[in-house]
Amino acid sequence: MDMRLFNKEVECAVCKNHFTTQKTRNRRLKVLKRHEDFYVEYEDISPMHYHVWVCPECGYSATESEFYNIKKQEIPIIKEAISSKWTKKSYGGNRSLSEVENTYKLALAIATILKKSKGYIGGLCLKLAWTYREMGSEKEGVFLKNAIIAFTEAYETEVMPIDTIEEVPMTYLIGELNRELGNYQQAIHWYGKVVDHSDIKYYRHLKIKAREQWRIAKEAYNKKRKASQEKH
Repeated sequence: MDMRLFNKEVECAVCKNHFTTQKTRNRRLKVLKRHEDFYVEYEDISPMHYHVWVCPECGYSATESEFYNIKKQEIPIIKEAISSKWTKKSYGGNRSLSEVENTYKLALAIATILKKSKGYIGGLCLKLAWTYREMGSEKEGVFLKNAIIAFTEAYETEVMPIDTIEEVPMTYLIGELNRELGNYQQAIHWYGKVVDHSDIKYYRHLKIKAREQWRIAKEAYNKKRKASQEKH
């Protein structure tokens, strides 16, 4: 067994089946790079690969923090929408990237069916986008866009923190995701909100980062606008 992983015994919140999933020993993992949108690139195994727990018996899937956050009246919904179509499969071993992709797609489908918070849905979209980044797939952009939509709605309507992210980092993240997708005006707007936030004194590193990313977004926006004007 890979010593960077350990087994976790779980009881399914839907069907009461007992199964084993894996978690990472983070101190044994090697970080290669920290990206501007909070994605952490690891040498091989990433904690993100094991965030979603999947019951092999009924297909119920959710992140560890949400796995038992299910209401009694929601269980029949899962059994009808997911379990009735589920082919038994275990995700309890070392997961390939395609298996990681499947776990997030399952969790996202269930979160959508149960109308979970936009913050939670945004977090799943973001981690699925990062999975596609690791796979080198163009689908990354689709789910970064979905994450922006969900996080923006959560920012406006839900109580902080959003998907365990406090308000100032979330404000920065929305700006950064917009910049990555070329939405430079939106990025500039959100970076500005970071710098002007009343709590920014507690996030000095983000203040510096937001200013730098604002400059990069502003330059890209001006370049894009100039190119558009020259075409006409």
